[in-house]
Amino acid sequence: MLTKIDRDALELAMKLIRKNPGRAEQIDFKLRDEPWRKVAMFAAHVLQFEALHLLPWHETPAFVDEDNPPERDREAAKLCRRMLALGISRFHPDPLRALEAAEAALR
Repeated sequence: MLTKIDRDALELAMKLIRKNPGRAEQIDFKLRDEPWRKVAMFAAHVLQFEALHLLPWHETPAFVDEDNPPERDREAAKLCRRMLALGISRFHPDPLRALEAAEAALR
């Protein structure tokens, strides 16, 4: 079940991914056959992947096992734990920007 914070992050991901015409078309196509939640999680994954400049075999915070990640995903798990500790959804499309904002608010 999604929390309000997760839902807000997924809605933001859907809004942002639609700014790219090719991706907007892809999202619309996926929505014909897949539930909104699954497509929104895909959008979050794509945007996180791009924002974090990940390698193809690395996982995003959206889908990493933050408690027991494989070696290659330890940084994503660490990032995910930081996000969750600050009340940021693991699905936020720009994890580093969200962390910066949350940490600045704490100062």
